[in-house]
Amino acid sequence: MEPKDEIKARLDIADLIGEYLELKPAGQGSFRALCPFHGEKTASFYVSREKAIWHCFGCNKGGDIFSFVMDMEGIDFPEALHLLGKKAGVEIPEFRPKKDTSHESLLLELQEMAGNVYKKIRLDHPLGELARQYIAKREIPPELVDAFQLGAAPDRWDVLVQLLRSRKITDAQLVASGLAKESGRGNLIDRFRNRLMIPLCDAQGHIVGFTGRLLEGEGPKYLNSPETEIYSKRRLLYGLHLAKTAIRTEKCVIVVEGNLDVIASHKAEVKHVVASSGTALTEDHLAILKRLTNSILFSFDADAAGFAAAQRGIRLAQEAGFQISVISIPKEDGKDPDDVVRKNPARWRELVERPIPIMEYYVTRGLDEHDPNTLEGKRGFSHFILEEIAHLTDEIDRSYWLDRLSDIVNIEKTALIAELQKIKPNRKQPVQIDAKQVVALPRPISRFDRTVELLLALALFDEHYLKELFEIYQPLPSSTNRLDRLYNDLKTLYTNAESTESTPKQLFQHLEEKYREETRLEELQALRALYLSFESTFSELTADARREEWNRHRDVLGSIHLDEQRKQMESAIREAERAGDQTLLASLLADYQKFLST
Repeated sequence: MEPKDEIKARLDIADLIGEYLELKPAGQGSFRALCPFHGEKTASFYVSREKAIWHCFGCNKGGDIFSFVMDMEGIDFPEALHLLGKKAGVEIPEFRPKKDTSHESLLLELQEMAGNVYKKIRLDHPLGELARQYIAKREIPPELVDAFQLGAAPDRWDVLVQLLRSRKITDAQLVASGLAKESGRGNLIDRFRNRLMIPLCDAQGHIVGFTGRLLEGEGPKYLNSPETEIYSKRRLLYGLHLAKTAIRTEKCVIVVEGNLDVIASHKAEVKHVVASSGTALTEDHLAILKRLTNSILFSFDADAAGFAAAQRGIRLAQEAGFQISVISIPKEDGKDPDDVVRKNPARWRELVERPIPIMEYYVTRGLDEHDPNTLEGKRGFSHFILEEIAHLTDEIDRSYWLDRLSDIVNIEKTALIAELQKIKPNRKQPVQIDAKQVVALPRPISRFDRTVELLLALALFDEHYLKELFEIYQPLPSSTNRLDRLYNDLKTLYTNAESTESTPKQLFQHLEEKYREETRLEELQALRALYLSFESTFSELTADARREEWNRHRDVLGSIHLDEQRKQMESAIREAERAGDQTLLASLLADYQKFLST
């Protein structure tokens, strides 16, 4: 058995997807949930345990466990195969990582061991009392303490070193992991002491390093793990492993400055939030986020340092094609999301719902710092805004903001354009994003296609409707719609198999095997969607209720056909009017009147 098939045989699709989404029973071994790939209030995402498939009838995405994990994690097939193989206990001999991962695996294991030690100390050890007091002071609820795996490093020199040494970990390995370092006297000591420990996790939730927040005494307020083979601050986004689903649902990501801001935002039930790890937003961060969304909301400290750091990331994001807005926090609400949430969680949700487009934010900030009624103020404000206009890549945007600037400072647009031409923005090469990594926008299904899909689903799994389907629907010969291709294949198969009295279940299996053998993935996905459509819509209905549903969708199909016919006739009438062909026009109008009266 191929590793892919063995993994699918060992892993239950409902259990796997249930690790990401809240699934609710939908009858006949099926489950439904709110789709993670587009925002919705009514569940249209269905999972079939029997067929090991999933499909969303809202955005038309679907597939198996591999496609689900690839879309959710933003990874390619070999990575998904490796990830699920590990979960299923299946060796993947054909998987060849770019480099030997044995050392990386050890480093990951050491971070996990350290995380468990810090967690144990925070939970019930006397040396974790300061951390417990700090968590209580910050009003971090227990469920978030657990979700973010918070821990405590005691005010001792070598607690972790001695413990890991006892587990046969060498000093060289401890130093390489970033968990220990040499003291001035040459002794090996713990890197983190007397700190609240905040694990830094990669996109899959593996601990790759730590941030330690000083609890008392002297030392830097925050201390990060050094860069290692598994941890790079240029690539790590704090909280991403807990934010991916929410980012897709909300279709945007909030970027904040601090790790505790992320935790506070979760406390306010705003979960599509990440923080850069001790650095301004980088090209690598943006490449990761581009897999999930095209929209970024920035929230940063309004002081000069916070603004300057955010501004570098904003410009990179603009050049990468992101839509940029800012969550502006009024001074009375606090300086950061953590402040806002501690005062009033509802206020943070309100601010998130009312972001300001980035150029609007720049105008507001510029007017706070410059008085456009004075010559000096006009000059300072104009240069500030022109500098930002120079970084806009869309010419319509540039023209709009030049007009706005002209109105505010009462200076001719031509003069501002002349000044703008003197500015040469220090642009790097645009962030290169692999097209295969960019999340595909949901492709909504039309009312017509949805109607055909439901009629096909019922006919395929209830033989009473097969012949009737062939009588009421006939796709155009030139159609390239995958549902129409599936319809034609079904009709051909049914006609050829009539004498053998194939059941609908056999027809489904024949088509499934045909599409697999011919690698017709679009039709295979459409066929599987029909199965889930039948399960979710018709499987629990009585024969009479099914007939009612059939008749309703049949009538909808008829009305759509009539609507299309009407539009074609109206188009022909308009064309005859433009051409001045009175004879043709009179004939078309007569036909149109007959059509309307029937």
